[in-house]
Amino acid sequence: MRLFATFKNYKAAYLPKDIFSGIVIAAVSIPIAMGYAQIAGLPAVYGLYGSVLPILMFALFSTSRQFIFGVDATPAAIVGGAIASHGFIAESPEAMAYIPMVALFAGLWLILFYFLRADKIVDFISTPVMGGFISGIAVTIILMQVPKLMGSPAGRGELLELSKHIGNALGHINGLSLVMGAGSLLLLILARKYIPKFPMAILVMVLGVLATLFFHVDEKGVTLLAAVEPGLPALRIPRIFQVDLTHAAGRGLMVAVVVMAETGRGGGDGGNLAGGK
Repeated sequence: MRLFATFKNYKAAYLPKDIFSGIVIAAVSIPIAMGYAQIAGLPAVYGLYGSVLPILMFALFSTSRQFIFGVDATPAAIVGGAIASHGFIAESPEAMAYIPMVALFAGLWLILFYFLRADKIVDFISTPVMGGFISGIAVTIILMQVPKLMGSPAGRGELLELSKHIGNALGHINGLSLVMGAGSLLLLILARKYIPKFPMAILVMVLGVLATLFFHVDEKGVTLLAAVEPGLPALRIPRIFQVDLTHAAGRGLMVAVVVMAETGRGGGDGGNLAGGK
């Protein structure tokens, strides 16, 4: 097996533009992946490593010059809903034991699908059905994040639970958080409409950093991401027998089916740049 096969016939003249493109994509995709990790109930640092290490490994073994690969919102929402249905608190020891098992089962299901050539099933899933499912996931993620705009923690659970979180957040609104969040959304929406080629997401992140450095918004109630510990996270053996394996296998199957369906249709959400799906 040849490693880094895509380097064949690579020209040094490509390097400056490739480096610049990589920096731009990383600047957008890494924060998005960290947000997806939190949606799934994991610490944000897991999104950081999940957005970098798998891509490097895929590039190491891939023979395709064009591939899109990375953390995706839909499985994150499915896993986040799963830990909420169990009553687990995000980032708790119970959640940290359960989520790796869901990932393990999702991988095993995908391997089984490969040998059964189950990808043909995707052809029988109608576009409206898949579109409705993805739209539902998108709405769920939006409702999860609405409390964050008002300075409260993200919501968890299904519609009723998410509505309750939003109602509680309305009673404890941090005005500065709301202005910054709503203003960022407005900038992104306007940029997508009028200057779609401009990397507004990067500018918004830079403005957020400057606001923290010069105006100390964190001292005024604006919550920042937790500090990322230096170095790679320690490897741990999954707590197999401390998890409801039937439930984990079922959620893993849901994740595997969604991944297979989105991949087969070239799907994925717009946030998955470097990749997305």
